[in-house]
Amino acid sequence: MPIVRVDNCGLGLNSDLTPEELGNGVWSLTENMRFNNGYAERFRGTAAVFTTPTVTPYFIQPYATTSARFWNYAGIAQVFVDDGTTQTNITRLTTTAIVSITRVGTTATLTSTAHGLANGNTVTVYGATPSQYNGTFVIGGVAANTFTYTMTSDPGSSATSVGVLLKPGAAVNNFTGAIDNKWTGGVINGVMILNNGVDMPQYWGGDTSIKLRDIPGWSSAWTATAMRPFKNFVVSLGITKSGTSYPHMVKWSTTLNPGAITAGGDWDETNPAIDAGEQDLAETSDLLVDCLPLGDVNVIYKERSMYAMTYVGAPYIFRFQRLPGESGMLARGCAVNTPLGHVVLTAGDVVVNNGSGVQSIANGAVRSYIFNNIDSTNYKRAFVTANPQKNEVWICFPFGSSETCNKAMVWNWIDKTWGVRALTNVTYGAFGQINVGTSLTTWAGDSDAWETDATSWNENEYSPAEARLLMCHSTPLISLTDTGTTDFSSLITSTLERTGMTMGDPYMVKTWSSIYPQIDGVSGATVNVQVGASMFPDGEVTWQTAQPFVIGTSLKIDSFASGRFLAVRFTNSDYGAWRMKSFGGDYVNSGRY
Repeated sequence: MPIVRVDNCGLGLNSDLTPEELGNGVWSLTENMRFNNGYAERFRGTAAVFTTPTVTPYFIQPYATTSARFWNYAGIAQVFVDDGTTQTNITRLTTTAIVSITRVGTTATLTSTAHGLANGNTVTVYGATPSQYNGTFVIGGVAANTFTYTMTSDPGSSATSVGVLLKPGAAVNNFTGAIDNKWTGGVINGVMILNNGVDMPQYWGGDTSIKLRDIPGWSSAWTATAMRPFKNFVVSLGITKSGTSYPHMVKWSTTLNPGAITAGGDWDETNPAIDAGEQDLAETSDLLVDCLPLGDVNVIYKERSMYAMTYVGAPYIFRFQRLPGESGMLARGCAVNTPLGHVVLTAGDVVVNNGSGVQSIANGAVRSYIFNNIDSTNYKRAFVTANPQKNEVWICFPFGSSETCNKAMVWNWIDKTWGVRALTNVTYGAFGQINVGTSLTTWAGDSDAWETDATSWNENEYSPAEARLLMCHSTPLISLTDTGTTDFSSLITSTLERTGMTMGDPYMVKTWSSIYPQIDGVSGATVNVQVGASMFPDGEVTWQTAQPFVIGTSLKIDSFASGRFLAVRFTNSDYGAWRMKSFGGDYVNSGRY
């Protein structure tokens, strides 16, 4: 028989259909392989970046100012930022409640609980209205509950919102959430916001000498399960007020000015002079989960439904409209923006939402694989992120009985292919531009062995010129994906397997004799090739001993296996990167029995 060729090995994984139903170039089992441009390609490695975290990070997001580029990561109790050189703890500090602030001209008199301050101490007041009351001041006229300070200008009235007092030497005030109180947030008008659903929502403006601060106007008696930016508003979902839960409530701030989180009455839905408001989306009984802008619309995801939040201006500010379909979101953080729309992990599927409807991208391919294997206890620790450098969405979830995400289903939005990436104790991921200093971009900083290093001379794997995917790990550490050829210096085991190959005739017994792989990779690297066969579609494959194929040296491997349904498997045995566009197989028909 002539050699049969499989010319397109880049059609991806399909684990939902039976193997004998699959076309050539589709794989029935893969591990650590991606599919793009017609190639089946081993994933590149993962390496630690930034200073080793002092807490286990459960959330990460990029944040840039005009002078610095940060990555913010949050643990259960504390929050840090890293600019690629220095790691800084920006966890909130303990504050003192203010009772009132009055003034005579530019002299303010602040009344609080017993403060223990002395004349000449330096204090900070923030969150007060008018804004002249805010700032850092040297105090005088100290009494047990009062002191005075001088403002730069006369505010014209007593403080209508008193804000909070930050005393010198204030202690770190740890957050009180748990692992499953997932952080949400984002960047609005140049200000970073964070919320864990338990404590006061926080903001930070990029000055490492200033710690996280309570978002002004938000009551200490309120909580929100999720908080995200949309246009010039902060949108919060799933509100609790003084212990009373409003699980269908959407609450939004007034319009925020660029570079500032303004103070005083920002969230007062009863004030007609501002744009703040709230709305219950109780048409459906499922709970609010999260939201994500899609163009000019904020899509609000409940557990099994979606709503469009559209800006219409005064007096209603926003219009809410139920979107078609019964799809929602599995857990907070389970959607990401792509050029095709949102890719969303729902309760039972993975879909693309382009605003006019949803379309499954997992059904008939990997849907059963995901939901048959996701941990039933920790499924809400799943998240969805993107790897823009590779045009990919990563659906990360706890596989089996794992407590952290140890598997990612990877979808290429250009080629519409699925792959699988093994993860190491991942808690969250996000993408953005990075700045990791120079130590990792020099000859001395390259830890890969000469014979297995897949990078090109003068290639900068850590270039800040493109968005890269970063992951948090429970180890604890923060990693950069798609760099080097190892996972933290450990071998990446990759597998391509196809069973159930009928060669056009499922009734004929066939015998493999040779496989001709067309493999690109590091010269001298070895890929092991196995052939196998079974007599029946659901029969167990009998695999032959793996034969080594040496890139740059071997032309083929010889091995024999007989059955009606042929099988082939490719695995790596060393650190060398490799990819395969096609392969040929030499077989003969042996009769019907």
